[in-house]
Amino acid sequence: MVATPIGNLRDLSFRALDILNEVDLILCEDTRKSRILFNEFNIMTKYDSLHEFTSFKNIEKYVSFLEEGNSIALISDAGTPLISDPGFEIVKIAKEKNIFVNPLPGPSSVISALVGSGLKIDKFIFEGFPPRKKQELENYLKYYLYEDRTVVLFESPRRIKKLVQSVTEILGKDRNVALAKEISKPHQKFISGSSQSLLDQIKKDNNLEKGEIVFLIEGTKEKSSIEDAEVEILVESLKDHLPLRKISKIISKISKQTSKEIYDTFKKK
Repeated sequence: MVATPIGNLRDLSFRALDILNEVDLILCEDTRKSRILFNEFNIMTKYDSLHEFTSFKNIEKYVSFLEEGNSIALISDAGTPLISDPGFEIVKIAKEKNIFVNPLPGPSSVISALVGSGLKIDKFIFEGFPPRKKQELENYLKYYLYEDRTVVLFESPRRIKKLVQSVTEILGKDRNVALAKEISKPHQKFISGSSQSLLDQIKKDNNLEKGEIVFLIEGTKEKSSIEDAEVEILVESLKDHLPLRKISKIISKISKQTSKEIYDTFKKK
């Protein structure tokens, strides 16, 4: 599993170059794009394609090739293989057959976008591409209204304005976000700030709707809140089934009160 450059071809590691020259076969997501890399570094290894439409029969053929003692390097068009890219099936089957699978660390647009975003990234989740249709997208974003981890998304440049607009409507105009565009390429750009400020910039600069984009939504400290009367109803409903201390911890996750405050309040009753 060889990570390849996401923009600047000089980001290919020495080890990756050695592996690509030493293996018996390279499997590429798109052979036309991979050929650019091969020509740059004079890689003469035989190559074939493995993409989302590759038949299971062909995948089994590659696995048999490995079982015969041969080696294969799997690469995607850019970055680390399998991250929103094909290849899962051959890795899964290879591991089931106890064939050694070795991931080589290297370029990743997800990690590069995180570390260059300026957002809080001690906790994060990667969710790939969001839904395309407006209503589905809005419902999808509601799920992250109280998410405390930074969310990393891929998005098409044609749909980035719609995504940021929906974020302002669902998650709020002040939600911190970041846009990473054309990472490691000549026109690389990182923009961070409120969702409204990013939306305003996109409306003024059409270039922000071009190129490869990673979009990030910073986690929030806000919690979904329930009223005190609802807290009492929940405690009364659960007290015959769970100890008060455990009930307090559960309810504190959806209340502005701490578990100690809830516990102290109802311990007296």
